[in-house]
Amino acid sequence: VLHFDFEYYLNIHWFLYGFGLFLLILLDIIGPHETIAPMINGAVSWFTLPVIGSIQPSELMRIFLIITLSAVTYRHNSKYQNNRDIKTDLMLLGKMALVVLPVLILLERQPDMGSVMLIGSILVALMIVSGISYKLLILLIGGPLFVFASFIFAFFRFPVFVETYLLSMLQDYQVNRIHGWLNPFEYVDAGFQTVRAITAIGSGRLFGNNDTSIYIPEAHTDFIFAVISSMHGFIGGALVITLYFVLLYQILITALRCHNAFGKYLCASLIGMLSFQVFQNIGMSLGLLPVTGFTLPLLSYGGSSLIATMFALGMVMSVRYHSKSYFFESRKE
Repeated sequence: VLHFDFEYYLNIHWFLYGFGLFLLILLDIIGPHETIAPMINGAVSWFTLPVIGSIQPSELMRIFLIITLSAVTYRHNSKYQNNRDIKTDLMLLGKMALVVLPVLILLERQPDMGSVMLIGSILVALMIVSGISYKLLILLIGGPLFVFASFIFAFFRFPVFVETYLLSMLQDYQVNRIHGWLNPFEYVDAGFQTVRAITAIGSGRLFGNNDTSIYIPEAHTDFIFAVISSMHGFIGGALVITLYFVLLYQILITALRCHNAFGKYLCASLIGMLSFQVFQNIGMSLGLLPVTGFTLPLLSYGGSSLIATMFALGMVMSVRYHSKSYFFESRKE
């Protein structure tokens, strides 16, 4: 991926998008199937193939979606670079919505709300750097944040209202996750994973311990950070977080040094995806965020996740390696 010039993605992004969409549609048609597309933890999100093993199409689709959204944004901004207004910004948002909507529908049918949230983080990061009016950004980003904060406030201040009129519209597994997040010690079954993760992290203290008596569910995937913090303490957990900051910082530097807007959009989208993935995974281990099926990049078990993350980092390296610089140049900020 490093040796593949990132600018070529502008010519093949629709093929990649179509291939990813085809895999999601095929998964929806076949599943649930005992051998090819089994239901795991209430979701049909994987193909199980001989020799190859399990493949999660949504992991690859996220990368293809980043490429396609970045290409769409790049071509739109190139066309309207001298005529930017609210109308052209709404046109760009409409194009993004048309690209994302079919993917969101297919992911919701699995259901895979974790991937839906990750796509949201990709969109937010791309909108911030795409030149869209700040008024629209405040409305599009600030609105959902206000609703989210209002829900948390109402959950504790007006529990009867929330149970009767809000939670009744959700599916049972979604309601259980909300209770397990906001009241993990009261709802023992729903909050079992959160309680065990918090206990394991607390037991590690400063330098960690080798206590294997604390059971951590999904220790090799969703709650790998709890295992690290338990074995290596606060020092180990802080080191992991620091390494992620260094990684994200290097991607940011690559974006700032790239003179091609398409390369900047790719890096910004990947920063949004990886930072949200890290924030959500560690946050749910600490009980700060609801439990979702997020892997911790490059640490959690999962072949599809690892391949997708390496593909993403390969694209960043390609942006850095293939970015052209000129001795005499003028840049428009």
